Amino acid sequence: MPKNIIDIQAICYTFADGYVGIKNISVSISKGEFIILAGKNGSGKTTFLRHLNGLLLPDSGKIFVNGYDVSKHLVQTRKTVGMVFQDADTQIVGDTVFDEVAFGLENLNVKRTQINEKVTQVLEDLNLFHLKERNPSTLSGGEKRKLAIAGILVMNPEIIVFDEPFSNLDYPGTIQVLSTIIDLNRSGHTIIIATHDVETVICEATRIIIMEDRQIKKDGNPLDMIKHLESHGVREPCSSKFGLGIKPYG
Repeated sequence: MPKNIIDIQAICYTFADGYVGIKNISVSISKGEFIILAGKNGSGKTTFLRHLNGLLLPDSGKIFVNGYDVSKHLVQTRKTVGMVFQDADTQIVGDTVFDEVAFGLENLNVKRTQINEKVTQVLEDLNLFHLKERNPSTLSGGEKRKLAIAGILVMNPEIIVFDEPFSNLDYPGTIQVLSTIIDLNRSGHTIIIATHDVETVICEATRIIIMEDRQIKKDGNPLDMIKHLESHGVREPCSSKFGLGIKPYG
């Protein structure tokens, strides 16, 4: 087994219109980490994340997931790395909560009995089973975000990537999603969260990577990184700013 679950070697990406998406990014990620990818809007976070499961492929450089070159093993990579997008509605296609979570397994031609078992288990684990017959459009923001997580989780990925998972959520929805993400990490999943507001998750993070100008500027443990945030356009958590250290959200 490779030492790192993800190895990224000097990747660059430029969009068709000439806009530079990311520049010369090299980083390694170990199994079980809880990483905050911090940066202001336009820093390149989303573009970088989309390379982790092959939604975008670099113009130069290499990405390895579990030792496999992503560009040559896209199907395997997408089973290993699940991505939850900022707008949960863009990921939801099913008529019911149950159908939504079953969608990915159905596309893999998994037997119906196995689909039913796996979907039921994931819905129960995320406390969504009581909503299984509901139309996803009737769910709250927090419930929709958890449903998007369920649709990824049923595919049994080792790594789950979140792009601004708390955006547009009220306090109860944020707590609901945060609790789910913490449980996923504690059960062994590697977690990567892109956000411009680190306060919600910094207490759980093992590492912060700061991006600016489509590059990685700083990388280290949260206590070392926290005082560098504002110089790169990211708000320092209030508890830290007022000398109270890193405090749990809520």
